[in-house]
Amino acid sequence: MELGTQTSTWRPNRRLALLFAGAVVGVGLVTRFLFIWFGAFVLVVGLSVLGYRQYRAGKYLAALLIAAFLVRAAIVLLNSQLHVLAQPPISVEHSENAAALADLWTHGQFFDGASIPSRTRRFVAYVLAPFYVFLGSWEVAGELAIAGFGTLIGYVAYKLATEVTTDRNAVLAAGIVVFWPSILYRSIVIQREVLVALTMLTMLWIALQWTDRERPRDWTQVWPWLRDIAALAVIAVVIYLARRENVAIIAVTFAAALTLRYRRSPRSVGLVGLLLVPPFAYLALNIGKLTGVGTAISPRILDRYAQGRNKGATTYLTDLHYESWFDVLLYLPLKVFYYLFSPMPWQVNGVADLLAGVSGWAMAVAVLVAVPGFFRARGDIAKRFTMLAYAASGIVAYAIIELNAGAAFRRRIQFVPVILVFAAIGLGTLLIRLDDRRSSTTEPTPPDSENTNPSNVD
Repeated sequence: MELGTQTSTWRPNRRLALLFAGAVVGVGLVTRFLFIWFGAFVLVVGLSVLGYRQYRAGKYLAALLIAAFLVRAAIVLLNSQLHVLAQPPISVEHSENAAALADLWTHGQFFDGASIPSRTRRFVAYVLAPFYVFLGSWEVAGELAIAGFGTLIGYVAYKLATEVTTDRNAVLAAGIVVFWPSILYRSIVIQREVLVALTMLTMLWIALQWTDRERPRDWTQVWPWLRDIAALAVIAVVIYLARRENVAIIAVTFAAALTLRYRRSPRSVGLVGLLLVPPFAYLALNIGKLTGVGTAISPRILDRYAQGRNKGATTYLTDLHYESWFDVLLYLPLKVFYYLFSPMPWQVNGVADLLAGVSGWAMAVAVLVAVPGFFRARGDIAKRFTMLAYAASGIVAYAIIELNAGAAFRRRIQFVPVILVFAAIGLGTLLIRLDDRRSSTTEPTPPDSENTNPSNVD
């Protein structure tokens, strides 16, 4: 069955949704009250059957996402027995915090999570604790939850891709994203980066809707705007709790989306600019509230924040310091290079570093393929340039302040899916050209009777 011959959009009906919810609840009850591994077996077999049925029905996106989750679940379950991939210390701490919080909840103590030391750790604990309650405090409950969130990144990548390309290329983009090494690895350890990436990409998808959505003329058209505003409120809270500096990236993304939406009306662009000046001025003058370093933004404040990242065994470019804005601009290309493609081959010291390295080195190829893909994207240019504004602003901001290859590996997964979406478009275009060339060279030769010069016929 050829990819793209049937629709890939996943729109599960109510019956399928209820069946899936019932299966998950049943697995949870079996896991909690009977035998953990039996519940895991039922979950894997049930999802495998569902994925196969979705594939046979031509719903490739659903089959792809189920396969991606099963791969993650298999890695998590096998590693819990073989211990090949060591969990980072912060992952162990997140698991312990969430399990302890779940234990308090099961004993009716719902307001004792304040003992967890930091805001971000409390956030991760509250997100994962329900899964520990549901699965009976199984030690891999948090990892399975993160695996689910990591799989959802592929779905959001698909939604982003459908805004700028065909459904076939969108499914290809989702497949590349869910199996990209850095995203796959971050989906099997407990860290906040997967949650942050999923939230930020959802925010970007909402911003894309705002580039061309019609103004509401009645109450039925108001609902999508209200839904988006409510979702953005939740996103703002999540980002403030998980990674406050990303508030600036959200502001840049929506500034680009609204400016591009009204680009044909100078008056509207001017009004948008006036509305955006106060929040951007506030961010520039109070950058310390997001980063915890200094007050107003300046080269020295950026240097202080960057040098604070100078820790660990895989630091890079630590001898570069910002004395002026000229230094920031001068070092920026090299900083971006290291941020996107580190760790370099000479920095690889283990399995995690190797996965990160393969991801970074493959990213160099993806960027080259993404450039033509960006220009071949379909639809209104406002969408692709909004995606570019999101990715570029985030990559530049983190490249300026990052000196740790491990942190760069974690944090760039917020922006890698956007690059991979355009890379999928470029790759899809290349595959179509190769198919066309192959078909043109294999066309059957006309029979001799049709290829004979009439003047040579007796």
